[in-house]
Amino acid sequence: MKHTLLNHQLMEEGVPLHIVSSMVAGLMCAITTSPVDTIKTRIMNQHKIGGKGLKYNSPLDAARQCLKAEGLKGLYKGFIPNWMRIGPHTIVTFFIFEQLRSIVGIRPV
Repeated sequence: MKHTLLNHQLMEEGVPLHIVSSMVAGLMCAITTSPVDTIKTRIMNQHKIGGKGLKYNSPLDAARQCLKAEGLKGLYKGFIPNWMRIGPHTIVTFFIFEQLRSIVGIRPV
């Protein structure tokens, strides 16, 4: 993302570019990991149904039941908080990475 913004001269190297690039990277990460995180959370929080066993037999069963009951939106519950957790983390990570590169004399990525 950073190179796309630089190559199309939409932004210049600096803090605003790092913030935008990191938030877009965080968005992509949240889009790809939210369904897995939702399934994991449902499996971890499941309770026995009437003393007869667990609600989900496997992660695929949990995904199937979620899709059947709630549709695709069900897999993205908690998406915004997930993105708001990953986005700032990515900003700090990439900002520190770029600063360390400049300290040792390496050009920004």
